[in-house]
Amino acid sequence: MWKEKAFTHALEQQPLECCGLLVENKGQKEYWPCTNVADNYGSKSFVIDPNDWANCEDNVDQILGIVHSHPDFDMNFSEADIASCNHLELRFYLVNPISKSIIYIDPQ
Repeated sequence: MWKEKAFTHALEQQPLECCGLLVENKGQKEYWPCTNVADNYGSKSFVIDPNDWANCEDNVDQILGIVHSHPDFDMNFSEADIASCNHLELRFYLVNPISKSIIYIDPQ
């Protein structure tokens, strides 16, 4: 299940933010883990490696949304998250592997 893969990725990336893509492939939702290439080494933000994004686009039917975590597992979207969600026009997911919770926002 995609959620478990996202939770595992978030734990593996500690203390950095994990990032990935929620995709649809052959009728199934999947989590596509990506590398965080943020200048601050991913401790306060995330930037999906463009090569990971391109590779994903080449191998799946559709990108449905952006998935990420916060290092302290705070479940509040930042202003940067909201701005990016609106700019990319994709749903943004925030995962907490400790509580096994996921929230999302949609672009406005």
